Amino acid sequence: MNKILMWILIILGICGVVFAGIVVYEISNSSNMVLEKPAIYLYPEEDSTILVKLNINGIITKTIPKYDSGWSVFVTTKGVINNQYDYLFYEADVKSLKLPKSGWIVKYSDLDSWFENNLPKLGLNEKEKNQFKDYWLERLPETNYYEIKILEDNFLKQNMDLLINPEPDTLIRLDFYFKPVMEKTEILEPIIVTPERNGFTVVEWGGVLDN
Repeated sequence: MNKILMWILIILGICGVVFAGIVVYEISNSSNMVLEKPAIYLYPEEDSTILVKLNINGIITKTIPKYDSGWSVFVTTKGVINNQYDYLFYEADVKSLKLPKSGWIVKYSDLDSWFENNLPKLGLNEKEKNQFKDYWLERLPETNYYEIKILEDNFLKQNMDLLINPEPDTLIRLDFYFKPVMEKTEILEPIIVTPERNGFTVVEWGGVLDN
């Protein structure tokens, strides 16, 4: 009887280890991340109504203006939306996050100057750059350094696609990944190619803060 009990306990113990391993595996692979404040700027060549839809691999949690099944908005050539907004705003919980290998390691105290120098090279105009800085310099908590990466177009297309009618001639999407780190490490820096704005232009910036 004691031997039978002993084997039962051993079997239960093994099963416990397996189940524990499964739970840990699932938690460690639960990669839902909050995509914060993607701001979508629209610059049509003439005042017009534009339809914008989001195809998110996850859940849309916030929108301004109200999204419903999409945005149908009137936009001027200066980018004013419905006579009151500079941009369309949303936030979402995305189910997966695939990061590029290249990026930058930036000292926390240098973030302001890094944004000031690099955001125009990446395609933002003065207003977009300043609104980006207003949000992210306040949002990023103090640390020694930040690992900064830009989500690649293929990932954006598959996980947070923008469906715009009429279709833009120029689409600039800068969705960043920010990770606080304590030490500076070597990382391959991407080559920045400044995009040209031609015709109907759409610009988006946003980001993920990995805590």
